[in-house]
Amino acid sequence: MIKDITYPIIKSRPDFLIIGEQKAGTTSLYNYLTQHPQIFGNIGWKEVRYFDRPEHYNLGFGWYLGHFPSKLRKGDKLTCDASPNYLSYEFVPERIKKDLGNLKMIAVLREPVSRAYSAWQMFHSFADIDNAHLRRFYDKRTFAEAIEEEFSPNFDHAKYPFRYDYVGRGKYGQNLENYYNYFDKESILVLNMDQFRTDLGIVLNQVCDFLEIEQFSQGTLQSLQQEKYNKGKYKFKKNPADEEKLEFLKRYFVPFNEKLYTLLGERYNW
Repeated sequence: MIKDITYPIIKSRPDFLIIGEQKAGTTSLYNYLTQHPQIFGNIGWKEVRYFDRPEHYNLGFGWYLGHFPSKLRKGDKLTCDASPNYLSYEFVPERIKKDLGNLKMIAVLREPVSRAYSAWQMFHSFADIDNAHLRRFYDKRTFAEAIEEEFSPNFDHAKYPFRYDYVGRGKYGQNLENYYNYFDKESILVLNMDQFRTDLGIVLNQVCDFLEIEQFSQGTLQSLQQEKYNKGKYKFKKNPADEEKLEFLKRYFVPFNEKLYTLLGERYNW
């Protein structure tokens, strides 16, 4: 295709990636960063989802580059791909390494039980959503049914139109280790979503330092403190079975959280 020949010449590549996790504040982070004078937002929706979706990856690297500005238009600014599914797919880091080489990445983590329940709420709310594309990802199961099915030894994610993976996505230690097999730990900045609520300015300037750009001005930080993105409006009443599964998951994730703390050399209040 002509794009595969011309786009690598005229189009910019992402300078960094926001790799995940889903329902952990990646939309907020992307929107905050694109208000920085040294960052250029990508063309269209923030989630290109090139490396994790076969139907996108098979379209080729030219298709991917089509989501980013031209080198001329971008100038000396940075641009990124913010696709929160990248963190939890086993084959993605190898693809990133192959196609983009070494680059900086940011992972935002959220306490895994609340992340799982928030993700289920989102997908369960898609039943009557106006967006036909999202409606096809509706998860009709109760939370308890979904978790129980994921623990079934014969469960196959392929039976559903989306790999919900409410449990697997919360195993951050093993997901990050998968990336460390291909990239230096120093190239991946790991953030805790809880910090966005308590220390947004500190976190954003930590990201700026990581990306080697100027820190946000105090005025911009004060403005960003008032902004919220992709905040779920769905509210479902927890039934006793759901409550039971939530308590089960809190116990289940203890060793996985400990693995994460050991890997990062830092403890979260989970």
